[in-house]
Amino acid sequence: MPSGSYERYGLTGNPFRELASENLEDVTIFHVNQAADQALRTILEEVLDKENRAIVVVTGPQGAGKTQRLRLAQAEAEARGAFAVYADVAPTASHAVRVVAEAFDRAAKKAGLVKMLGAPSWVRSVTALAKGTKGALDPKDTGRRIGEALNAARPSFLLLNDLHNLADAGEVDVFTKTLEEVAAVIKPGVLVMIACYASYLGWLTVNQSGLVSRLNRTIPLLALSDDEARLVIAKKLLAKRVVEELEPTYPFDRTAVHELNVAAHGNPRRLFELADDALERGVRAHAYQIDDEMVRASLAARQTMPIAAPPAWRETPEVSFSDSEEPSTEGEPPAKVRRRSVWGRSH
Repeated sequence: MPSGSYERYGLTGNPFRELASENLEDVTIFHVNQAADQALRTILEEVLDKENRAIVVVTGPQGAGKTQRLRLAQAEAEARGAFAVYADVAPTASHAVRVVAEAFDRAAKKAGLVKMLGAPSWVRSVTALAKGTKGALDPKDTGRRIGEALNAARPSFLLLNDLHNLADAGEVDVFTKTLEEVAAVIKPGVLVMIACYASYLGWLTVNQSGLVSRLNRTIPLLALSDDEARLVIAKKLLAKRVVEELEPTYPFDRTAVHELNVAAHGNPRRLFELADDALERGVRAHAYQIDDEMVRASLAARQTMPIAAPPAWRETPEVSFSDSEEPSTEGEPPAKVRRRSVWGRSH
């Protein structure tokens, strides 16, 4: 094999260059189940069976896998013939509502609900919100429309990513009141799943207790264990693997994965960034294996590089939160798993 290429490792290229794999196909391939997924799977099954309704918040730092969990829920819903609306929350309440309305329209078309003669009335009621409203947004009317649409489409999921994008206290107040109305309207068979930073949820707990009191479950994403980190890396490598009968994490040995995971604080996205650097170092050094010593050299080299300034979040005196918090080590014990699902088989 060529001495200075990825072929040395039985790879066609560097699999860690695409740090985020958040389309529906990739999330089911690269996902690794953690304790949080056991709880989420049980909640999803109860909603899909119309046994219960749920409002769930998934928390974690940037790169912990919040978006991936929402996408997994979307994939599970679509695989089971349920209605799923996924939306990235915008920085203002009115824009956030428009984004949700547009996502409803896309989901309805994808589900084949929009026919030649038009869409059902419940779809039209929500998609009309995409055109905006005159004057201030009416949270009660907006939330009622969204909630009734979700009821009409049961089983149905509303998946809201990055709620922390709402950083202005006034905008937060309007949108959370909209979600409060959604919570008051929805029936068994509806799931509202929200992703945000843990520190943002902490601020909401103090300042928006009306919404937080309606949450059925808060699920923190914990740091990867070394075994989970090995599986994550193995799945990434498999996507570029051309030589069979190699160790799943080759060229990384067990000590290398441990060093990478410790340095990444168990954060999947950070793990990929560090593995990327270590793999490139191994290629340049013509090494046949990447061990802990090579990883430490790679990490030391990173420390000598200029560090980019962190993103400047818009803050008000009332709202302040961080995307760099360490992964939480506390959480509720996972609920008992009662059924198998697409989510479970993705492990």
